[in-house]
Amino acid sequence: MLSQSLKKVGHFIFRYGLAIAFIWLGLMKLKNMEADYLKELLKQSSLFSWMLKYITSYTFSLIIAYTQMTVGVMLALKPVARKVSFWGGVVACVLLIVSVSALFTSSYVWQPPYGFPDLSKFGQSLLKDIVLLGAALWCTGDSA
Repeated sequence: MLSQSLKKVGHFIFRYGLAIAFIWLGLMKLKNMEADYLKELLKQSSLFSWMLKYITSYTFSLIIAYTQMTVGVMLALKPVARKVSFWGGVVACVLLIVSVSALFTSSYVWQPPYGFPDLSKFGQSLLKDIVLLGAALWCTGDSA
């Protein structure tokens, strides 16, 4: 009885906590401060540095912001739109895989001059994305 109740509460918090996190982080990316922070990250990333030639960090930040907020809403819609929630989970997984990949492709994640295992503030913020990726994978499977 207690086990089932805890699982239900845990699943609820897992899904809607992920949705809230995406919406909240998206709202934060609407600020210029986040765009400036993102610019530094993009410069240091071997995967994304080329993008700064084509779009500004503010434009990139807005794209990510609206995508994250949309994903958060899509994840929350599972009770009324299971397929929409599934696709929100798929997009969340893609975003988080890209984010987690920065742990391996950016020197910006390590605390200078120490390197591994000392993470910078940015590296510490990416570490949580591994757990969020697990939540997104679960939400996707739960909505399939």
